[in-house]
Amino acid sequence: MRTSHLQVFKCHSLTVSLCLTVLLLSFATALATAQKPTAAVQRYDDADAYEVYSLLLPNEESYTFAKDALMIQENTVAEDMYPVGPCLKSEDAKRFKAAIADYNRIYKTKWLLQRKFQITKPYRIVNAKVISTLPDQPQSAVSYVSMSPVGFNREKTQAVVFMESSCGGLCGSWQFHFLAKVHGEWNEVRVAARLSRRSAVNRHRNQR
Repeated sequence: MRTSHLQVFKCHSLTVSLCLTVLLLSFATALATAQKPTAAVQRYDDADAYEVYSLLLPNEESYTFAKDALMIQENTVAEDMYPVGPCLKSEDAKRFKAAIADYNRIYKTKWLLQRKFQITKPYRIVNAKVISTLPDQPQSAVSYVSMSPVGFNREKTQAVVFMESSCGGLCGSWQFHFLAKVHGEWNEVRVAARLSRRSAVNRHRNQR
């Protein structure tokens, strides 16, 4: 009988010890995670990128519908290029291979856009929290544009960028753009299978 009580006591002690060990390990893991440095948000200062943006922005729906100042989302969006790549004709995929590779390398990095756009319309750069509070009804909607960082080839003569316009309700569009620099000037290139879609709904991504 004493042996039985002793065994129960030992089992109980072992259980408590295991629980304490698990709790300590959990606490240590949580503490290490909390102390792990987060990725810093970087200023986006690439002059060529702003040349590309400035060329494309006047053609965006939001640019046209903006009543006063155009709103530009401050943080770049991380748009996966996977749906586009397989749709390109082989000659276009080969031509823009380096720019696409650079885009895939940098698009997930958090970048903050700066006031370096060369456009005639007044504009405001606003953060994602402001964007998320904007009304979505067509009667009261505020137009804004979101864009990704720009992928370039090494010579910076080819570029790939994603841009999205939102102007409320069903109004809006999103698209990947391909560009080439000829004689020092950027021009948009119409690739054989460029992905373009008018939004059936106004898309609000969770990562913004």
